[in-house]
Order: sequence, then C-alpha cells, then structure tokens
Amino acid sequence: MFFPNIKQKMILEKIKKKKILPLDEYIDFCLYKFKESYYQKKIYFGHNGDFVTSPHVSSIFSEMLAIWIVLFWNKIKQPKTINILELGPGDGTMSKDIILSLSKINFFKSKINYFLLEKSKSLKKIQKEKLKNEKNIYWINSLKNFQKDNLIIVSNEFFDALPIKQFVKINKSWFEKFVVCNNDYNIDFSLKKAKLGTMRDIKKIYNLKINKFIEHPPILEGLIKDISNTLKIKNSIFLTIDYGEYSETCNDTIQGIYKNNKSHILKNIGDSDITYQVNFFHLIKLFKKNKLHLVDFSNQSKFLKKLGIVERVRSAKKHIEKKKKNTLDIAVSRLLSPSQMGSLFKVLVISNKHNINFKYDI
Repeated sequence: MFFPNIKQKMILEKIKKKKILPLDEYIDFCLYKFKESYYQKKIYFGHNGDFVTSPHVSSIFSEMLAIWIVLFWNKIKQPKTINILELGPGDGTMSKDIILSLSKINFFKSKINYFLLEKSKSLKKIQKEKLKNEKNIYWINSLKNFQKDNLIIVSNEFFDALPIKQFVKINKSWFEKFVVCNNDYNIDFSLKKAKLGTMRDIKKIYNLKINKFIEHPPILEGLIKDISNTLKIKNSIFLTIDYGEYSETCNDTIQGIYKNNKSHILKNIGDSDITYQVNFFHLIKLFKKNKLHLVDFSNQSKFLKKLGIVERVRSAKKHIEKKKKNTLDIAVSRLLSPSQMGSLFKVLVISNKHNINFKYDI
C-alpha cells in the first residue's frame, strides 16, 4: 500500500474526484495546477537539485547565446534597443548570464529590455531575487498581444515540460492513456478508446499507418501559433534548445526526474519533474504551418562550436588556475560530448524571413 505525504495526498484527492484522468491532465496536476504541484513549490536547480540544465553546467553556455544574440543584432543593423524574451526561464540563471555577457562586449551599446514568460509563482520569486540588480527586466503572463520589434525569443528546456498525451495502437485501433487512483491512493495507467476527432488532428502531424505509438502535447499547436504571431513583427527571431529527436515516428520518452535521477512518473507525485523528449519534426511542421521559416536546425555541439566555444575555452584557460581549468574542461565536455548533451540536445532557429543569411562570425 502507498502512504502519501500530506502534499501528495492533496493532489491524489483531486485525481480521485476525477476518477479517471487523461495523462496530460495528470501531468498538469503534478507540475502546475495546484500550490502543491512541483513547479509551484520551491525548486532546486543545479548539481544539488532535481536536475541540471546547460546554463548550470557552465556560464559559457549562456555566453555563447549572448554571442548569437549579437550576431542577430548585427544582422538587423544594430538597433538602439533590442527586446529579448525568454520562455520558461527556470531560476533565472540563463537570463542573468546572458545580460552579464552582453554587458562585457565593448561595442555592444544597445539598450536591452529583457522579458520573462513564467507561469510558476515560486520560480518568479527566485527569478526576481536573482535579477533584482538588473535594469529593464519585465515579467509577462502571456504571449497574447505581446508586440515588440527587434525581438529575440529564446528558450532552453521549455517544450519538454509541456503536458503530453500518449496513444497506443492495439489491433489497428488507437487507445489513449489515462491515470486512475483508487481509495488506497494507489495509481495506475488505464487505456480508453481514443476519440476520432483527436486522432484526426494528430493525423495532420503524424502518419498513423507507420506509427504504433504517439506522444502529443495538446497545447503545443496553440503555443506555436502564439509564438509565430509574435515573430511576425519586424526584425524578430526565435531560438530554442531542448533535448529530443527529429522523427516521423514516435517513441515512449516520458520520464520523471527526482533528485537528478530518473523516476517513474506515477511516483514522487508533486515532488518530481515530468519531461519528455521533444520531437522537432512536430515543432518544425507547426512553424511551417504558421508561415514561418527554418533558419537553422542542428545539435547543441555543432551549434556551440559554430559560435566559437572551443576558441573561447582556449582563451579563458590562459587566465585561470589549473583546478578551474579542469572544471571548465569537464563542463564543456558535458555540453559538447555526443554521449552527453552534445547530440541529445537540439537547436532550432525560426524566423519570419525566408532564406535569412545567418553568418556565425562577428
């Protein structure tokens, strides 16, 4: 028998009232919906927390993104003001490091307005504390009616935290995965025949004849539409980095992350993150549907190397002690190695301009 703590019991009671819950609603309950949900509580990032993202591996990651921002700034003829919007900024580490890196580039004199889109009250508090000494920082609650020219939208590990549905084909019929909770607070998966309308919508993205399994974030289409509408303003671009794949066929990639280790998504309710591997085939198809254009798609290793991370590390090591050199080497290896973040993480750049010539040099 499972003995939940008080906060877990609060979430489980909500699930029991529903009797049976679609997987995406279960994820929303666990991560976002209540004050007991994971992202509404105090979250610990980094090596001693629940998970480590690239900005926490080394500040050189955000420094490379700052260089990419300067490249685009040059491309749009160095406007006096640029607007940066970060989606899902976590604890604000990447935001702070990007701002700091831009301030160190002598010839970069533009005013920066930095916007953060965050739905977690807990994370907003952490971000505001971390960024309290920075100027022109603004929080927004929605992309609706967000209209800024000279706009650079960035995100890191944003899409992988969206609630997803899962569907499985059994004997040529499609079934949707649900979560059920009994009176002893034991929870398990259950399958129900998928709705025809839902499968018709998914068929617009994936070929159901070659797929036996589908992962699908139902809110993704609306979110991409909002991002796309925002990008249709003058001089705008979107860069997103996330772990995932590009494939016309889907795999079961959902997992829980609890104290930097994998965890079953039905365990540690409200105390663990739940993520899935983003399928960039889906993302790119939706952006093209919204009349936007692919600027770049590569893995994290290739992207960072194009921006000069190897040369930057070589230069930095000339001015630091041996112990710090070793720490930097380990961090950069993690960012670039094919067996770690280098290949698993993908980089997607989207613009409203067709055939934008984006040169990776300053």
